[in-house]
Amino acid sequence: MTINALARFTVPLEKRAALEKLCRVPGASPMVLGLLIASTGGVIVADILAVLGYFNLGWTCLLNTFLMYWQFTVAHDSIHRSAAKNQKLNDLFGHIGMATFAPQISLGIFRWAHIQHHRFTNGPKDPDNWMHGPWWSLPARWSLLEIGYLLFIMKNRDPIAMRHLRGTLLNAAITLAIAAALTYLGYGMHVLLLWFIPSRLVFILVGCVFFWLPHVKDDVESEQDLTLATSMRLGHEWLLTPLCQYHNYHLIHHLFPTMPAYQHVKAWQLLEPELRQRNLQIQHGFAIQPVIHLST
Repeated sequence: MTINALARFTVPLEKRAALEKLCRVPGASPMVLGLLIASTGGVIVADILAVLGYFNLGWTCLLNTFLMYWQFTVAHDSIHRSAAKNQKLNDLFGHIGMATFAPQISLGIFRWAHIQHHRFTNGPKDPDNWMHGPWWSLPARWSLLEIGYLLFIMKNRDPIAMRHLRGTLLNAAITLAIAAALTYLGYGMHVLLLWFIPSRLVFILVGCVFFWLPHVKDDVESEQDLTLATSMRLGHEWLLTPLCQYHNYHLIHHLFPTMPAYQHVKAWQLLEPELRQRNLQIQHGFAIQPVIHLST
């Protein structure tokens, strides 16, 4: 079997030490820890004040959506084991992050599905194919991420995924029971506006920004051309880097999945000359469709 050279990227020898330093996982990622404290703490405080009647439920719904959005990096870096060097602490960060906006999904099933995405980007074995479809279906697809994963797992019957699915079903049952109990006690509107609607809005945002946009051109598989299968977004970095939580440099993440997200900028700066010699898809500024840059 021949190996497609375009499905590999070789880092120059003289840059490997600098890259290794960027890939090093800290004792605790300052970005993950900061987002975890601010986001989770913010949601808890907002919920308490809303239940006590100090905050308007409608405005708190929007506030929780904003706060939960930042838990993506907490869960995502934990999935890639780059949130903390100690793996128990790493997974604890991930469990807390998931519990804030998606308690019905286990960290294990999310990790399995996302690693499959990295292994088979844009191919038939990529669970994130669910995120692509007719334009009118996209918000619904993004908001029903767990349904897409469930259908993919039931179709493929991967034994590891099936094992993790049992944990997710338990999480889903507990989440449903808690929501039902709170509704019975008279807090149904709180469940709806403080958790359910914000979590679905976050799924839509995450599905668009992190799953769909970097792979909007999904006709090239990573096994065919690693650098052409995932986009870079260049321009307005002062705004888009924080809003995208460093995933405007999404190609860097696919090249070095265990690199902490906050190091993506430095990695791009380090390897840009070499990457410019490869086939690339670049989204400029706020563009949706990328410009294809072919190597010469």
